[in-house]
Amino acid sequence: MRWSIARTLFRKDLLEALRDRRTLTLLVAVPLLLYPLLLVVTALTSGALARSTEEKPLKLVVWGSPSPMLQEALSGMERVEWVDSRETAPEDPSREAKRLLDERKAHVVLALTSKPVTGSEENLGVRVYSDSGRPESRAARQRLGKVLDRVHLDTVRVRFTEAGLSDELAEPLQVEDSDFRSLGLWLAYMLPYVLLCALVMSGFYPAIDVTAGEKERGTLQTLLCAPVKPLEVVLGKYGVVSLFTLGGALMNLLGMGLAFMAIAGGTVGRVHMSVGTLAAAFGALVPLAMLVSALLIVVGVTARSFKEGQNHLMPLLLVVMALGHGAMIPSVELTPTLALVPIVNVAVLLRELLTGRVDVGLYSVVFVSTLAWAVAGVLFAARVFESEQVLLSGEKPWRDVFGRKVRRGDAFSPGSALLYFAVILVGSLVAGLLLWKRLPMWGVLAVTQVGIFGVPAVGWVRYRGADVREVFSLRLPTGRGALAVLLLIPCALGVQVLLRKALGAASTPGLEEFLRGMELMMKESASWPLPLALAALALAPALCEEAAFRGVMLVGLSRTGSRGVAVVGSALTFGLLHIHPIHVLHAAMLGLMLGYATLRTRSLLAGVVLHFANNALSVVSVRTGTAAVWTWLDTWPVALALCVPGLVALWLLRGEEPVPVPAAVEAAPAEPSVPLPKAS
Repeated sequence: MRWSIARTLFRKDLLEALRDRRTLTLLVAVPLLLYPLLLVVTALTSGALARSTEEKPLKLVVWGSPSPMLQEALSGMERVEWVDSRETAPEDPSREAKRLLDERKAHVVLALTSKPVTGSEENLGVRVYSDSGRPESRAARQRLGKVLDRVHLDTVRVRFTEAGLSDELAEPLQVEDSDFRSLGLWLAYMLPYVLLCALVMSGFYPAIDVTAGEKERGTLQTLLCAPVKPLEVVLGKYGVVSLFTLGGALMNLLGMGLAFMAIAGGTVGRVHMSVGTLAAAFGALVPLAMLVSALLIVVGVTARSFKEGQNHLMPLLLVVMALGHGAMIPSVELTPTLALVPIVNVAVLLRELLTGRVDVGLYSVVFVSTLAWAVAGVLFAARVFESEQVLLSGEKPWRDVFGRKVRRGDAFSPGSALLYFAVILVGSLVAGLLLWKRLPMWGVLAVTQVGIFGVPAVGWVRYRGADVREVFSLRLPTGRGALAVLLLIPCALGVQVLLRKALGAASTPGLEEFLRGMELMMKESASWPLPLALAALALAPALCEEAAFRGVMLVGLSRTGSRGVAVVGSALTFGLLHIHPIHVLHAAMLGLMLGYATLRTRSLLAGVVLHFANNALSVVSVRTGTAAVWTWLDTWPVALALCVPGLVALWLLRGEEPVPVPAAVEAAPAEPSVPLPKAS
């Protein structure tokens, strides 16, 4: 694939989209005006409605003979309009009461009946008819309920006094209300829904314009006649739509933040708005914007005109609105299972962020799972654009998309590697949820490593027709490469110590939680036999994770023609596998060393050895009780000294000769081979 062609198409579509004033208005003007108006108008109207409801007279209907005490209490109520008062109730009081309430002639209807009690005075049966769906009836019922409760208590006190008992016995429970009213909590339920709708609408018209709009103008068909490939086309168009969806999310967050901070000082009841909250919300919206952009492109390209594109995309908007409505349901809580459900997870996460109730772990699960769905969506969009039936609006286009493609030889590509990453990422999350309470920790680790990473990696390579020996670099490193790997072991330790101390100095959120979790896991592993601990925590990850990330991911991404993309991409995906942000940073830094060592030595064994040594050191340190030694190592000078051998290792690795860099994969090669990239 030629990135220059994709960039050219991106600039062309972006300039055309920016000429549309309607799109720019939805992207910039509406968010900056919507949230201040929403906050001010809602505050004014809700306050005015509450006051007007309280000031309205209570339209009361009483059927039956009230007791003297109840009659006195009702007569003493303020703002009461007696609509009807009769000694006996009608034959069908329920039907008559409903008619009065429906016609709004009454707010509350009381039907009183006498109930004889053996050896005592008669009791008074009170049936209250109201309509809680109407604010005025609901408020009237609350006012009347307080009066009835007071009369009930006073009547019991009088009877106790007449019976020669203390009237204090009538109130065995001394109830005192302390109402912590959640002012503004409705904003936390409504704003995520508004944000999701705004995100979709920001990319709605650009997606139609670059797909169905170009079909209608005939430019898409002309473009396909040029010497460009479908993947280059889809990347250019996807980049434009993603830019608008992310821009819409950013502008909506800015409008929301400015409105809250300027008008309400950043806080409305339990809803808190700060720069950190806005940054966390935008981070959660990034993978969702990627997923939504892919869906908009996929659905939009099936239409043949701009009008038809609107009709096709409207159901997608309604689906997002329906899923986003989950944030408005109070009973829906953010759980590890819900964190895997796309769109709903982000909506509920935004609600939790606004109320300050989300932890770093759940945030990470939502981010990583949504990113996996986004990767799958982008790859699906690329497959749709490879179908001429869809692009040219031929008959039965979806059969052409979902039909089995004929493969000739090696079909291993960057797209297949990314799809593999999305599959194992979601699979590892699901496996963790299903197995965590059913198996011991070592069992969960074993099933995940072998069943999610190891075996699928081999199966994926064979399914794609690639050479297993070449993908997994099944060769021994040279003596120079082996020495470099041994020197990288203390360097990996020093880099992780430096990173941990830097994060601690910056008071990074989630660092203590991460260190506490690692400490608990290592303490639990201390009760296992040493061979089991080394196998579960060091050997299995070294073999299976290296096969997945320094095998499938590194070699697949190397087919972009870039060594940097291969190493950095495999390191980032390896980091994201570890979910927690602090763990992601540590794993990504280690992944850079693992990827570079594997790339230069042309041997997966280099990464396996370095990975095993890094994990085994932690296991052994817990068993041997060398806490004092590790405390000594956890200092700036010692950590820097440990990095010195790494400089020597890099010099040694620079002398290794990797295989030539392949050009970006344009078509399946005649003979399957997966060469690694060449040093620049």
